[in-house]
Amino acid sequence: MILQTTEYLQIILYFCVKYSIMKKIIGILVCAFLFISCNDGELKIETFNFDPAAAINSCTTNNGLFFKVKNNGALILKTPITTFANTVTAVNSPRTIVINNSNQVIYRSFNSIISNSYFCEILPPAAPSVIDEWYASNGIIGTSGLIQVTTNQIVNPTTNAITGYNHYVVFKNITFSNGANTFTYENYVYGNYVTTP
Repeated sequence: MILQTTEYLQIILYFCVKYSIMKKIIGILVCAFLFISCNDGELKIETFNFDPAAAINSCTTNNGLFFKVKNNGALILKTPITTFANTVTAVNSPRTIVINNSNQVIYRSFNSIISNSYFCEILPPAAPSVIDEWYASNGIIGTSGLIQVTTNQIVNPTTNAITGYNHYVVFKNITFSNGANTFTYENYVYGNYVTTP
């Protein structure tokens, strides 16, 4: 059977239309998949989980700089040493400091593993280098961006002599930003810092 020219054109037109529609449908499906799979802005930093039982460190060379280090990350508290005054706080009444230019909380990630000695140099070494930095936003008294310190005496059980003071540090309603993204902790236990009498 020989197809007439009009029938032949109709068949070609039919497949062209079908192919065009199929191409559009595939294009729409690809776009929908990409749209659904895009990040919705929720940020998760899996390495931002410093052990609350680990001691907060400091160095005499950098007075007012307190830190915790884990692998290639560091959680830094810049605050005057008076934040850790050897004065016992009343029960359920911690010493509260608002995050501002004088009291800063910073998270830094580095391009390789760091140690405590990194922060104890007078001039920080060139390597490892900082690859990401998150600053805690300034706080509002009684509301957000708070550093709470509960201070208790450390007493020798045998002599009853005061051997030091333990300062338990918690961040309340603290929001970190790297300029493009933010994330918030309602209650983040930073840990314990010990001072001598």
